[in-house]
Amino acid sequence: MTIIFSEPTFADKLLAILGKKRAAFIPDFYGRFGKYAYGRAVKESFLEALLRPKNQELEEGWFYQDDIMPPINREERKDI
Repeated sequence: MTIIFSEPTFADKLLAILGKKRAAFIPDFYGRFGKYAYGRAVKESFLEALLRPKNQELEEGWFYQDDIMPPINREERKDI
């Protein structure tokens, strides 16, 4: 199963400056198409991310992208 995340947009960078994150949701394409499926993660809207308090617990099925996929180009990943 491959999950495709969209590239960060200007809105994502603006949220990062404000110290907020945009949540994502992965639809259940594994159950429908099997382990060789490709799927695109769905981002929440900019306004929902802007109005939600920082690091608030998310609803079931929603997650922050950094929680499951650490950023590659930051100093945190020194093994590359």
